[in-house]
Amino acid sequence: MSVLCALFISACATAPRAPVTVDPAQVAAFELNGRVNVRAEKSAYPGRIRWQHQPNRDEVWLYSPLGSAVAHMQQDAEGASLTTSDGKEYRGTHITELARRVLGYDLPLDGLQYWVRGLPWPALHAGERQDDAEGRPKQITQGAWKVDYLAWDPAGASGLPSKLDVAGAGLRMRLVVDEWKVHDEK
Repeated sequence: MSVLCALFISACATAPRAPVTVDPAQVAAFELNGRVNVRAEKSAYPGRIRWQHQPNRDEVWLYSPLGSAVAHMQQDAEGASLTTSDGKEYRGTHITELARRVLGYDLPLDGLQYWVRGLPWPALHAGERQDDAEGRPKQITQGAWKVDYLAWDPAGASGLPSKLDVAGAGLRMRLVVDEWKVHDEK
């Protein structure tokens, strides 16, 4: 009987889905889940991140390494809000301003939405780009920011980076993407 149950359970298990192949420039909305380590002049934050990005809306959850919520940030055309784990809510015009005021570091969300896809930030001068042997960015330097791409292992979407370092404006952030979800294309 136990052998029959084991066979039934294994038959019900689904095989892991193959990653979708995407052109980073065509990705308009995404969700990523991963690990983040942020170091600023006066603080350090290791933990987990969940980020839902749409062209006109961002929602970011930061979690402690053990999984408890640390901050929930939202931004859209109406403004931005940041709610801390103790329930305090802060409002402002931009997530970057709120992160600086409440968390103690600049979160370059406007540029990060491009850099996490391996693209230069259109609002800044093109800067410099170094590519790896496969033609993907190895490093992008724009203004005071430097982005190093450390891995491109498929994490649900082939063609998007899975590990990067972002440094500039008194901040250094390592982001490891464990899972990409691409919702739609431009």
